[in-house]
Amino acid sequence: MNLNRLYKSVFKSALALIAVVTLSACDNISFGDDDNGTGDGSAGSPEVVQGDCNAVTTGVNWDALMTENCPNLSDYNLFADKTDPTANPNDSGIPYDLSTALFTDYASKYRFVFIPEGKTVNYSEHEVLEFPVGSVLVKTFAMPENTSFREGGELVIETRLLILRENGWVARPYYWENQDDAILAIAGKSIPDMTTNHNGVDITFTYGVPKATSCTSCHAVVPLLQDSEDTRGAIFKPIGPKARFLNKDFDYGDTIANQLSYWEEKGILANLPVNMGEVSKAPVFSDTTDINALNSEDLMDTAKAYLDINCAHCHRSEYTLPEPNYAGAAGGSGLQVEYNRPYEENPGKFGVCKTPVAGGHTDYPLDVIPQDADNSYLLFRVNTTDQRHRMPELGRSTVHGEGVSLLRRWINNLPEASCSP
Repeated sequence: MNLNRLYKSVFKSALALIAVVTLSACDNISFGDDDNGTGDGSAGSPEVVQGDCNAVTTGVNWDALMTENCPNLSDYNLFADKTDPTANPNDSGIPYDLSTALFTDYASKYRFVFIPEGKTVNYSEHEVLEFPVGSVLVKTFAMPENTSFREGGELVIETRLLILRENGWVARPYYWENQDDAILAIAGKSIPDMTTNHNGVDITFTYGVPKATSCTSCHAVVPLLQDSEDTRGAIFKPIGPKARFLNKDFDYGDTIANQLSYWEEKGILANLPVNMGEVSKAPVFSDTTDINALNSEDLMDTAKAYLDINCAHCHRSEYTLPEPNYAGAAGGSGLQVEYNRPYEENPGKFGVCKTPVAGGHTDYPLDVIPQDADNSYLLFRVNTTDQRHRMPELGRSTVHGEGVSLLRRWINNLPEASCSP
C-alpha cells in the first residue's frame, strides 16, 4: 500500500478470522423488483455463476461477488493494488464523492461504484439511484493523522461493500488488520485509542467497524402496517448515491466533470434529464465551510442537506419514498427531515415545537425551539456521545463540531414560533 496512506506505526490488533458460512440477516431482506426499484428486473440480468474466492482473474471477480462471502477483500480483485483500496479500481470502477456526507468520526472516505458491463443505473429524481443487479458500492474509511491535511498520513481502517445480488443488497464489512489485506468482519470490530488531530486538538476515541447485521438499522425502510394481513417486509436501500448529492464536479485525474454527466458519458447512467437545471443539487458542506457567511436561504438549504444525509435515512416517511406506506425506522416519530420536504409546508416535521417521541430528556422538552438552539433536544442529541441520547445512534463515537455549529445557527435563525422564547 502507498505508505503515505498509513501511519508509520500501523495499528495492531488480534482479530480472529470470522467464519463466513453464516450469512448476516441482511441477506434475508426481501427485494422484489415490483416493490423497491433497486434492481432493474430485466431479463438481461447476468446469469448467476457459482463464484470462487480463489479464482485468478484479470479484473473484478464478479462471480465471487455475486455468490460468495470471501474471507479477504482481495479475493474480489476490486483494485489494481490489492493493498490500496483508495485508488485505481479495476474494470468499470468509478470513484465518486458526495456534496454533503454522513459524518463518521472525522474519517476520510474513498467511494467507488462498480457496474457490470452492459448494465446501467437508472436516474431517480429524489430517491437513491436505481442500481442493476451486480452493482457494488465500495467505501473505504481512513483516519487522517491531521484532519487539516487529509492528503498526508492516514490509517486505513475498513472497507465496506454493498453488493446487489439476485436476492437483494448485502453488506460486507472488511477490516484492515494490517497493510496487506482486509479481512471479513461479519461480527464487527471495536478499535480503542483511535486518534486524530482536529483543529490542533488530539481526539482519542473507540472506533467501531459495524456488524453486517447492523446494516438494517440505517439502510432499511419498513412497512407502515395497514392491518393484520399486511405481511410486507423491510426494504434495503443504499443511502448516499442520490442525484442531489452526486450533482457536483469531481476531479477524475484526466478531467474535471459533473459526476452525473460523467456517469452518463461512461454509459452507466440512463434517463438523466437533458437539462441539468432540473436535477436537484444539495449544497457542498465540509468542515471548512464558513457557516457564518451563509445567508438565510443558503443556511436553510445546507442544514436540510446535513439533516437529510445524517438523519433522514431513519427520519422519513412516505413523502420521498416511491413505495407507498413505507417509512424509515424512525419515520413514526413525527420528525421527518427529508431534503426535498419544504420546511414551510410543516415546520413540525423538522421538530419545531414538537415533543420528542423517543429518548427524551427533562432539560429538553421540545425537539426544536426556534431561536433557542441550546434548549432544543435535536441539538443536544447531535452534540452528545451518551448512547441513550446521541443521534445518529450508530456510526459515530465523537461529536461533529462543525455539524453542531451548522444546526445551532440554523435553529437560532428559524422564524419565531409559538414555543420560541
